[in-house]
Amino acid sequence: MAVARKSAIQMFTRTSSSLLSRCSLGSLAAPARVFSSEASKYEFKDLYDNNFLGLPRLPIPPLSHTLERYVESAKPLCTSEEQTKHLVKQAKEFEKGEGARLNEALKKLDDHKGYPYSYIEKHWDDMYLGLRCCNPVYVSPFFKIVDLPGTQTERAAAFVHSFAKWTRKVLDGKLEADVVGKEATPLCSSAFSLMFSSAKIPKKDRDEIVQYKDSRTVTVVSEGNVYAIEVISEDGKLLDVAGITKQLDTIKEMSTPAEIAIPMLTAEDRDVWAGVRAKMEEDPANKASLQLADQGLLAVALDPNSFEDLSALGQSILCGPGEHRWADKQQLLAYADGKMAMNFEHSYSDGMGWGRFIHDVMCDTTGSTKYFPGAGPLPSMPIHSDAPPPKKLDFVITPEVKAAVDTAASTYKALQDDVQTYHLDFNHFGKKEMKKWKTSPDAAMQLAYQVAYYNLHSRMPGVYEACATRRFFHGRTETIRSLTPDSHRLAEAMATVTDEALNAMEEDDAEDIMDLLQLAAKTHSKVSKDSSNGMGCDRHLLAMQKIVLSEGSDMPEFYTNPLYEASKTSDLSTSNGTSTPYIDQFGFGAVAYHGYGLGYLITDNRVSVNITTFAGSDSLSSKTMGDEIEKTLLKFKKLAEIAD
Repeated sequence: MAVARKSAIQMFTRTSSSLLSRCSLGSLAAPARVFSSEASKYEFKDLYDNNFLGLPRLPIPPLSHTLERYVESAKPLCTSEEQTKHLVKQAKEFEKGEGARLNEALKKLDDHKGYPYSYIEKHWDDMYLGLRCCNPVYVSPFFKIVDLPGTQTERAAAFVHSFAKWTRKVLDGKLEADVVGKEATPLCSSAFSLMFSSAKIPKKDRDEIVQYKDSRTVTVVSEGNVYAIEVISEDGKLLDVAGITKQLDTIKEMSTPAEIAIPMLTAEDRDVWAGVRAKMEEDPANKASLQLADQGLLAVALDPNSFEDLSALGQSILCGPGEHRWADKQQLLAYADGKMAMNFEHSYSDGMGWGRFIHDVMCDTTGSTKYFPGAGPLPSMPIHSDAPPPKKLDFVITPEVKAAVDTAASTYKALQDDVQTYHLDFNHFGKKEMKKWKTSPDAAMQLAYQVAYYNLHSRMPGVYEACATRRFFHGRTETIRSLTPDSHRLAEAMATVTDEALNAMEEDDAEDIMDLLQLAAKTHSKVSKDSSNGMGCDRHLLAMQKIVLSEGSDMPEFYTNPLYEASKTSDLSTSNGTSTPYIDQFGFGAVAYHGYGLGYLITDNRVSVNITTFAGSDSLSSKTMGDEIEKTLLKFKKLAEIAD
């Protein structure tokens, strides 16, 4: 995402405190600060654009590698030998012909300095900011934070207090880079520059990310009302946890259900919300209130509900009551029973970064010193214990705005009713057991998903698995094409393993299936490693396709082959969110309407899988899929025991 740059498409604007002063925000407007010191690793103003870690540029894979990877992932979707031969022939023709031309054109486009910082970045930003669907379900994933002692407001206050310290560390240029591997390879930190004090502003056709880096407030939503609380004083002192708790308790006491809940509009279609917001901002009072909501360090949703059932909780975190959310910002959900979760803004950030900041914040709130590799404690800040009372944000509501809120509530209710969430809390075993099978835990889970899908639908699925490419400057994600001929052969073999067959199975037969499992897992691990090293195929193929679209040329037959679309249709949209022990549930909406969304976490002795589907897809059930995944994992274990 470019940073208000004339030479590149303007993706977002950093909004300084001088702009805040034009709104009726009084003492809440933040003074200008200088965020650098001799010990700093970077200056905040350069964090997004300056490659201070010296990271390499995201590579464009060799065209032959991209097409080989594509063909291997599409073969299991072929229904005849003739279709497979045509797939291979078409890929070879594309490589020698139009593909070669497009690949060379892409290399020339990527040969420059400045934004976009990779061959795919502009297209990725265009995609996220151009999405017109609502943020809940379709865009914003969630992490549930582990349960700890404390009331709703106490836990939320502790999180906010530590989050303010985390933002201070980022602003002061002292946030350590994430590192991976034995050689402590650094990962790109650019996205951290936007993970606070920012908002996605609805605009016609394309949203904008606006950041108020000097914000001193937090946005709080309660009973359809919106408030701002000052957590950092004008002289830079941080309100203590007790003081923040008092502010949140005051908001709960003063909140009555709003007759017209403005927060509901943030869950609307983006073009619809853009039009309503533009009309609202014609009134200076509305403009000031919306800006103050935008500028909070983060949003805190005080949800009056409580949940014991993890499936119901997952549903609420993903698409809970719109009057208790502010979906234009990253938000902390604080439930009445003390449970907490985060909804994330996906347009500029991804799962690894979310895990890092959650871990840093929770280490601080709990007093733990088990930091991320290479990281350290959050900085101390001067503390004070008193603050102005919460400021309720008032809105001038016209009949048109009221009608828009009513429509938004109706539209959102239909979406809520269409989403099905089931949480599989698999506590039979975890990664310790899976490693005994000579498979990586992630590969074992991916294969279990495909086998389960095959058993339910009698065909192989198109599979999307996300992986990070942050070892490159401005690297985001790549697709791990987990579907392979080897996983297909495993699914076919497992389809014959009924309970009766398993109970009667001989050691040799079990060994044969375990050989298939281990081979498929080995293939998956290689594909996964290649993808994280920038050697996937999806981003490359997309970037070349975008060139064709920009030229207005006829689309090559390679791209119009139904197999191409089928291979990138996310029948299974999957993501492994395992990154910190402070999260125990991870979820997002299904990407394909007739597909599943599978967010999972793997620990030593447990696996958490949050499964989403749409009720309107009659042939799918999140609960049935969860049951089948559980059966498959247990069969894998039984086969390993027989083969041992």
